[in-house]
Amino acid sequence: MNQITRRSAFARRACQIVTALAAVSVAANAQTTPAASSGPKEEVVALSKFEVSTTQGKGYVATNAASGFKTNQELIKIPQSVTVVTRDLIDDIGATRTSDVLQYAGASQFYRGESIRLRGARTLNPYMDDAIENVPYSDNVNIDSYEVIRGPAGVLYANAGVAGVVLKSTKKPLPYSMNKVSFSIKDWGQHRTELDSTGPVGNLGDAKVSYRVAAAYQDGDAYFKNVEDQRFAVHPTIQVDLKNTTVRAAIDYVDVTSIAGGQNFVMPDGKLYVGAGRNEAYYPKGVMENHKQERQRLAILHRFGDGWEAKFSASHLKYVRHGTNVLPNNLNLQTGLFNLFARRNYQRQENWVVNGDVLGNYNIGPIANQSAAGFTLTDEVNRASFLNNAGFGVQGFPIANPQMDRVVVPTYDSYGPPSAVGSWTNNRRSTYYYQHQADLIKDRLIVVAGVSAAGLQINDVPAVTARTTAGGTRIVNFDENLRRIGVVVNVTKEVALYALDSTTFAPQGNSNTRDINGVLLPAQVGSGKEYGLKTSLFDGRLSATLASFEMELTNVAVLQGGLSPITSQPFFIASGLQIQKGWDATIAYSPIPEWQILVTAFDGSVKDQNGATVNNTYDNMYSFFTRYEFSQGSLKNFSFGGGGSKTGGNIFTSLGGYTFPTGVTPAPITLESVWNMTAFAAYKINKNWTVRMNIENLLDKTFALGAQTPIYVDAAPPRTFQFSAVYKF
Repeated sequence: MNQITRRSAFARRACQIVTALAAVSVAANAQTTPAASSGPKEEVVALSKFEVSTTQGKGYVATNAASGFKTNQELIKIPQSVTVVTRDLIDDIGATRTSDVLQYAGASQFYRGESIRLRGARTLNPYMDDAIENVPYSDNVNIDSYEVIRGPAGVLYANAGVAGVVLKSTKKPLPYSMNKVSFSIKDWGQHRTELDSTGPVGNLGDAKVSYRVAAAYQDGDAYFKNVEDQRFAVHPTIQVDLKNTTVRAAIDYVDVTSIAGGQNFVMPDGKLYVGAGRNEAYYPKGVMENHKQERQRLAILHRFGDGWEAKFSASHLKYVRHGTNVLPNNLNLQTGLFNLFARRNYQRQENWVVNGDVLGNYNIGPIANQSAAGFTLTDEVNRASFLNNAGFGVQGFPIANPQMDRVVVPTYDSYGPPSAVGSWTNNRRSTYYYQHQADLIKDRLIVVAGVSAAGLQINDVPAVTARTTAGGTRIVNFDENLRRIGVVVNVTKEVALYALDSTTFAPQGNSNTRDINGVLLPAQVGSGKEYGLKTSLFDGRLSATLASFEMELTNVAVLQGGLSPITSQPFFIASGLQIQKGWDATIAYSPIPEWQILVTAFDGSVKDQNGATVNNTYDNMYSFFTRYEFSQGSLKNFSFGGGGSKTGGNIFTSLGGYTFPTGVTPAPITLESVWNMTAFAAYKINKNWTVRMNIENLLDKTFALGAQTPIYVDAAPPRTFQFSAVYKF
């Protein structure tokens, strides 16, 4: 089946499903009485202390975090730096990748997708509704908000990195009807359709039944040559509320055809190379990868009364990635050649996550207390089979005229069955926590203390070719007791000082970090101290955090010279150290209801045990985003805004893959620091129709949006216009 036929069949299937879902949602709303279907569509609805159902319609300023303490908590009472990205901000940015959104909330891009870097260094991919997700590419059509938690959070979130964690909160059924269909198209041909429908369905005895369906279909031309970004996502959710109990079941299906990773490159001065044309991505035809997710989620919430609640959730994710690729391994600056090799990528992941949490609010004498206890259990199987094509070998192409369309790409089936090569791991994580909060002096002094027992078991099978020499299957166990101690001192009711001491625990960032015997290295252990200032001024219209931090990560893998005499593979020892120091700030401000502002800043350093800057880290980042909406006069219902993001000091001290001209001494490469600017304008024609224009890369700069290495770079597309129309009914 050729590419055009596959895309046509994909489009027909997607359109049929989206049309059917739209018909179901309209029928459901038609059966709902007018009284039940009306509601305060711009109200933040909280079902319990564990979650917020929607942040839509409240601008950019959030005074609460739904997950910072695994509870819906006031930001000023949390002794940690937390930034909440609301759905309004997501819509105004107009981005559908997590990293593209979070660059305006203080998180720098590693690659364009689900990647995150915080406080100068990379951390793990986001969690979704408290569940580890760990997929490289997805779509945010079903995401209501993001919470960016900086610093160690391992007491509450299993596997959280020392730099922090990002939590994605999904869209949930609402007690009122809301239906929205949108269509957008970019000036170079990519088009996208979204559906978001929710509301009550009716009653089953005393139980109230509601639903939500979020879906997206994306296709059309991408800007870069031979690149696709094709997506189909559908997320139906059904919810039953009976007295003090809520039961919610959801299904997620995401199908993404995308790149295997950006493979443009930068020159020694850190500037993106565009000598072959700005749309050259160094991809031949037919090398896009497919990423498919199938997930089932269940959540049960029960309110016992008198301030006590419980939440139980379970999810199962099946993720499959496959594709045949042609990837770079060398840039020869003397000959002007770019060397590429061919590889088949196959990865399968199954992930089961179970969470249980109990929360109680009560008084002991005059002291208000909050107790939280719970657990997280995960079981994850990873099967990876990445195989180079010996027949293709390594081929060189002139960087100024690569003629990639002439490349004959080996077919996926030509590599043979994936089971013949590769490795697999079975990761089992567990976290059992207890956290207590006490208002020792009402409105003045809050103390928080939490402990958890964290465990990780890895059932590890090395690569097929190394199983005999590496000793075959090995089971490795890691255990750590974690702590979280914080204090919040209210100088006034609206201004607070805080301090936090916390630890975290996670496996090595790379599954190939093995010792001389082929055994995985011990897990990394992190600790952090943070001091800061928080405000919630002007009735919550100004929410700000200023934090100073120092974090340390031990047991970091250090690559040793040569190959292991036992496995014939590169090997590591766990002797490394990573120290992150600096400050960051977040300001969310709404001077008047029509004006929204979010500003973030970071300045710091990431050093190793020798005091040298760690490879692919950055030392500063600044971002802002704003919106203004006219509420009266001739411009009523017109809004405009935009923002910018800039990462500085992104340095590469490891230059594997570069061949420098004779006589040139290689030096670290620092990416050019460029403001990535965006703007939008929207007009609400009537209660049903809104039109919008978004402009990406407003300054039309050429730069690296993200970079895994200097020869694996996500290039920024040029100035791009996106027109969209939204119909609400």
